[in-house]
Amino acid sequence: MHQLFSQVLGQRDLSRAGDLFSLEDADIEDCLSQALDQIKAISCSPDYLTNDNDQAVVEICITRITTAIRETGSIERHSTALVGLWESCLEHNLTPQGENTEDTPHAKIASDITSCILQNYSCPSVMVLAVPVAVRFLQRGNRELSRNMSSYLSLAAIAKADLLAEHTEAITISVLGGNHMLLRVLPSVYPKQPDTIHHHLGNLTAMMPQLESTEQQHLIRLIQMVAEQHPLMLSPQVPTLVGYLGNQSLTEALLGALVDVSQASPSSLVSFLPPLRILGQQCPAFLAHVAKIHGAVGIISETHAHSSLVYLVSLLGSMEHSFHHTLLLEVRALTDRYPSLLGGCGKDIYRMSNSFTAIARLLGRRLEEKSTSHCRSKSLALHAVRSRSINSDEGEDGEGVELSTDSAFSNTLPNQHSENHEVSPAERKLTDGSLVGVTPLDRAAKEVEKNQNREKDGQKGEWAEPDRLYIHLRDNMEMIGEFCKVMVQQIPIPEQCVIEDSSRGCAAKLSFSCPLKGHYCLYAKSCFNLTSRQPHLWIHIMLLHLQSKSSVPLSTRDECVQKLGSLWEKTQLKGAHSFSMAMTQQTTPHKKDLDNLQIQLEEVRFFDLFGYSEEEGGWLCFMCNNPEKATVVNQEGQPLIEGKLKEKQVRWKFIKRWKTRYFTLAGNQLLFRRGKSKDELDDIPIELSKVQSVKVVAKKRRDRGLPRAFEIFTDSKTYVLKAQDEKHAEEWLQCINVAVAQAKERENRETTTYL
Repeated sequence: MHQLFSQVLGQRDLSRAGDLFSLEDADIEDCLSQALDQIKAISCSPDYLTNDNDQAVVEICITRITTAIRETGSIERHSTALVGLWESCLEHNLTPQGENTEDTPHAKIASDITSCILQNYSCPSVMVLAVPVAVRFLQRGNRELSRNMSSYLSLAAIAKADLLAEHTEAITISVLGGNHMLLRVLPSVYPKQPDTIHHHLGNLTAMMPQLESTEQQHLIRLIQMVAEQHPLMLSPQVPTLVGYLGNQSLTEALLGALVDVSQASPSSLVSFLPPLRILGQQCPAFLAHVAKIHGAVGIISETHAHSSLVYLVSLLGSMEHSFHHTLLLEVRALTDRYPSLLGGCGKDIYRMSNSFTAIARLLGRRLEEKSTSHCRSKSLALHAVRSRSINSDEGEDGEGVELSTDSAFSNTLPNQHSENHEVSPAERKLTDGSLVGVTPLDRAAKEVEKNQNREKDGQKGEWAEPDRLYIHLRDNMEMIGEFCKVMVQQIPIPEQCVIEDSSRGCAAKLSFSCPLKGHYCLYAKSCFNLTSRQPHLWIHIMLLHLQSKSSVPLSTRDECVQKLGSLWEKTQLKGAHSFSMAMTQQTTPHKKDLDNLQIQLEEVRFFDLFGYSEEEGGWLCFMCNNPEKATVVNQEGQPLIEGKLKEKQVRWKFIKRWKTRYFTLAGNQLLFRRGKSKDELDDIPIELSKVQSVKVVAKKRRDRGLPRAFEIFTDSKTYVLKAQDEKHAEEWLQCINVAVAQAKERENRETTTYL
């Protein structure tokens, strides 16, 4: 072991502990496992809980060791010792006692080690050791540790789900106990341990109302997997699932699962057909699912089949043409099973051509011949389609009837009439006078044929599914417009979004700029960048913003939507929701989600640099929003702000050493003096163009005494400063952020000019 480590750990020498950070990482890498073993021995000693000196030594040494492991990439070499120390914490109390919310000493050790292990969730050898230990922390009564372990297990589920399978019972129990973050793990382990999850399925589905929207989506994904692989297991849960259909964000996914259940257990849906019909009436986009459930229930008996058939045929006169294919498939399945239902006239349905024009002409000729005995046996289906076509011509519905090509309906129409047949008086009577002999059905057919070009999926002879995104946006345009009017004044819309992968998972790198780009603009040549761990929410917001700017519904064929879809796919795991499905599960984000985005923007001090301008209808930078302040801010030699701040001299909370200094923010520099007076000798100033970020010190467990503190990060050093009070801290933060942005913009302009 390195001599300094031996002295600090062997003698519990706190005075030399800080010197460990002066050592090179490579110089101590060989002895890190030994040091971890010695820390384990110290932390397990009987007097450790009451010995503040030993606790301080251990805390500093763990920080130094985890830093060295990270910098040298030696986690695999030292994982055994690291996980061994981590596991030893389980032998001690981890739950805060009484009114004291401070973590216990061993909880602090576990927390510090967790952060090191979390970064290596994609390393199999580390996961093999860490996952069994992480699972044990879930039930130890420490919420913070449980949350951290849940994050780790969620990442592990992405990289190596097999390791979690044997712990499915413990993970499920933790979820039911309120650890909802682990819901995202259950779909990953379900294929390996379905029976374990089946045992708790009733309690899991009952949790839905308690969950936030993102958590609900993980549970929905699990329900969908059960419905696809073991639908009978969900039949007892049908009443509960039907009860959730009123939640707009869940309806489509739940209906899809109920369709699967109805195929395996149709009797479980019989009593719920009336509410499903009401749902279909209220939301026509869901009628295809409702129709499939009716078709499945109809197979039970001829009585059920008759009831379902009456409903399905009635829909032909009211549903959009894109759903007719689904309806006719269900009708055919029922009439094939019970041929007597249509009295032998079912063949009329199956003789239809895959050409809409041919179908329309056939129906028009039957209108002409309705007085003859030949038409007395028309099926209910043909009557409904005829009514639909006439209504379209009269302006009640702007879309004609269209059937999708399918093997079930690919038989060609017999040539019942000569191509040169004489136009009947009835056909002439229905014409609009501009094209003699062309029926309203012909005109409707031409309009629909135009739409056919937009609905082909690019594969010859096949038809795409209805564009659910288009339908959703069309039906909710007014709501989206009203939402965006308010939303854009609270949340800025990114100018650019890039999806990146990191050790912590998928993230969105967002760029914001000022559209005005005035003379003193802070972002004329640059952007404000933000990395967010909520890419799905940002993509949803960008889609809604695009729709609010469009006078017509967007569709998946629009280039701007395809770009967002491409971003979405980069964030998704295999088998996850498609872009269209995800974007239609809820019309607008929940207020809580938007509040979280605002909090994130506040944390990175976005609102120091940007403000919403009602006059411009967008977010402008500080300078463009406040042109009257430009002269003051840009006055050479004049400080933007100056005064006393306290600077923290060491990084550990148990050594509270602060020094008051006099700071001046002017030009491209933050100057500070060694003492409290501005007349004392200067230290080396902070070059603002080198500042990487400025942020408030989070009010976490370790920083309860620093509500007025903030940090300045440069490429070589971090400064921790504290103002007199929160008001002064806010003033300093805004001034520093504006000055930093201005310095970087000035540097960008000079570079551009030089080039």
